[in-house]
Amino acid sequence: MTVTLTTSQPQSAATPIAGSEPAPGTPEALLLLAAAGVLPDAPTSIDPRFAQEAITTAVARLLELRQQQEALATEQKQLHEQLRLAHLRGDLLQHLPTTEAASAYQITPELMLLRRSGRKQWSYTLESKQLECQLKARQSYEQQCGLASYTLGAAFWEVRSGQL
Repeated sequence: MTVTLTTSQPQSAATPIAGSEPAPGTPEALLLLAAAGVLPDAPTSIDPRFAQEAITTAVARLLELRQQQEALATEQKQLHEQLRLAHLRGDLLQHLPTTEAASAYQITPELMLLRRSGRKQWSYTLESKQLECQLKARQSYEQQCGLASYTLGAAFWEVRSGQL
């Protein structure tokens, strides 16, 4: 469930939102830096890990890793489909060992391919769906009225290519 925080006063960069990471330079931020063994930013302490070039390199690398993960996920999906079709055609039957279950294929002496059944996917009655809609409406009402409470999860980084 995603929770959106709306306030009547804008948040400044120096004012942290409750439950999120502290703003730079605050005592809380200094404690976190000390716990990580990192000196705070000061003219006398130069740490190459935090130079502009290092930050740019880190962000570019994060973007590159995300793109690689997406490419790998696409390739993995294609390979799964290829193996599914090979299974349906019967091309994997030659790899069935006589001692294993019918869902295990011995591809090489070191490589086994297991076929697992899919996960349960539930379909609910109309009555159940109506109750779910009522619950969601009640939750939305409590959020808007301030009756519901929330916490913020840990801050995280999102990397995008291009202009903001």
